[in-house]
Amino acid sequence: MIRILYMSDVHLEMERWRMAVPGWKSFLSRHGGVPKHPARGPVLTDLPPADVVVLAGDIHVGLRAVVYAEQVAEFLGAPAVLVAGNHEFYHQQIQLLQPALFSAAERTEGKVRYLENTIASFDLPGGRLHVLGCTLWTDFALNGDVVGAMEFASRHMNDFRVIYRATTRFQPENALMRHERSRAWLHITIARLREEEPEAKIVVVTHHAPGAAYLGRRTGNIAPAYASELLHEFRDTAPDVWIHGHTHFRHESVQEGIRVVSAPRGYVSHEGGRALEFCPGYLEV
Repeated sequence: MIRILYMSDVHLEMERWRMAVPGWKSFLSRHGGVPKHPARGPVLTDLPPADVVVLAGDIHVGLRAVVYAEQVAEFLGAPAVLVAGNHEFYHQQIQLLQPALFSAAERTEGKVRYLENTIASFDLPGGRLHVLGCTLWTDFALNGDVVGAMEFASRHMNDFRVIYRATTRFQPENALMRHERSRAWLHITIARLREEEPEAKIVVVTHHAPGAAYLGRRTGNIAPAYASELLHEFRDTAPDVWIHGHTHFRHESVQEGIRVVSAPRGYVSHEGGRALEFCPGYLEV
């Protein structure tokens, strides 16, 4: 068996408001008492051993996500696989940050593998593992009105106010284009791997969710900015697991023969004590 620890939406950038959370000083002391433990983020002690750690986006803004991923990998003694969430790109130029994330991960000498329409492959004691990763974004089609959903998202999602392109703000049209590219890549790559290495395990990691069943509180007009209904398309070449984030809804589900999981920490300022007690998810494939 291959053992995977996974988490998302750690939102280290939101810890600036941490002192307003009851119990925060005691929480920090738990970090400080453990050698080499990351100074920020959830407590990572007393976890089961893992072969791979998956970080499914919204870890920290910009390259700080790679810094934290490397700290986690070193502390847990397992390589970390990272995909970017929307928050990684906040106050950044997306075309510049994307290659910078790849370069920063490469400098960790294998501790961190950053994925965007790319694969991290591992030969582990439990077998061969392929992790396919991308932010994914969405197709805005969840409620049946793509144009209306894009207009609503442009007014209500911070993504389209604080993510930048070279000379303009990032727009829903740009997100849709990136979604379509990632969606096609997943189809082609999963089908190829199933044909070439039928015994290998395949794990898909995206930030945005692959179905409406995983929205949690993100329902109504905002829902199309959080998820796309995808799993039925992958029924014939189903990956073993699909790990996602973004919706701040923790679950373990099976749909279309695919195991779908998410373990988000959420905003410390919103979740309070629940964020302090957060524990990563764990699975075996």
